[in-house]
Amino acid sequence: MISDSVTKGVRGVTNYLVYKSVLSKDVINHVSINHQMNFKARSNVTKYYAPTGGMVQSRVELGSEVKAGERVYEILSFNKQGKLPNLIDVCATTDGLIYDIATNQAVNEGEFVLGVIS
Repeated sequence: MISDSVTKGVRGVTNYLVYKSVLSKDVINHVSINHQMNFKARSNVTKYYAPTGGMVQSRVELGSEVKAGERVYEILSFNKQGKLPNLIDVCATTDGLIYDIATNQAVNEGEFVLGVIS
């Protein structure tokens, strides 16, 4: 098990029991059961798809903030002519937060790579 996940899960159950008045607030050992949440409109989503097939490299991590023009990932593209592969940089078109990332490292042309919400 991942200890950080277990800690978050226990904290969530404890917060729920305090909210339902099953436990007193003295039981919890952190400052507040209310956490700051930022909501974004679904219309502010930009999805990035592979411009060509290849291997995704240097992808920005999930939860990272990006600025317009900043590279979000690169594709190592192989060709069928026997030449050396080339790198294709894909840059963010808007400022935002990386909220979704595909699990595959290998992509075909047109496959989803990552999503940014602004």
